[in-house]
This record gives sequence, structure tokens and C-alpha cells, in this order.
Amino acid sequence: MKTYCEFTFEAAHSVAPYSGLHGHTFIVKLTFGGAVDEIYGWPVNLYEVENYIKEIKGEHGSGLDHGNLDLNPEIGIASLENVTTYIWRLVKNRFPNLEEVELRRGMPGSTEGCIYRGETAGSSSLAA
Repeated sequence: MKTYCEFTFEAAHSVAPYSGLHGHTFIVKLTFGGAVDEIYGWPVNLYEVENYIKEIKGEHGSGLDHGNLDLNPEIGIASLENVTTYIWRLVKNRFPNLEEVELRRGMPGSTEGCIYRGETAGSSSLAA
């Protein structure tokens, strides 16, 4: 059984020297798995996840929402990949059965994104 939830946040970032400061609507999909609750059949309580998402998003710049991602030293350079792994670390710490974080931006038909499953640096399956 897999359970997921999605949320959005609005934020600014830059990726020098490729782009100046600009903003996006980011869409995050969190996927959970593992053993399921005997009563409810879910691998994670989405009510608890939704409350934690509110903490992560913050209010008007105190978290991910309506902030400048460049100003968060835990993210580093605010690329899609670094923001995705940052969200992974936050959520995985609270919900160990997190299996995947997907981060997207853009409009349907013109979307960019990143999927992270907890891989470590250098674990690519591509041969050099």
C-alpha cells in the first residue's frame, strides 16, 4: 500500500549564473509506504502529515511558502534537486516511512521536476 499527499508553495529562488531571482508555484508530492495500520489500513496518518506540512510551509516567508529559498542555508543553491532533498530530510525525520518526494514546477504541458528516493551522492546506476 502506498499513500501520498500533495501540497503547493510559492517561493523565489535563483540558480546563478543560470538565472536571476524569480518565483514559481512548486508542487510537492510525498509518497509513503511500509507496514499498514491494522485498523485504518494506511501506512501513514495523513492528518499528521498535513499538520506537519503546515509547519514546513510556515507563514509568509517563515518557511517554504512565500520565501526566498536562496536564504535557507540548509538548502544550499536552490536548485530543484537541492530543494527536493531538503524536503526529504525534513519529512523523513518526522515520518520514517517516506519513500519518495517529487517536486514539480511549471504549467501542465511545460513542467519540470525532480524525484528523490533517498539515494546517496554517487549512487547513480549510470556507468561513467
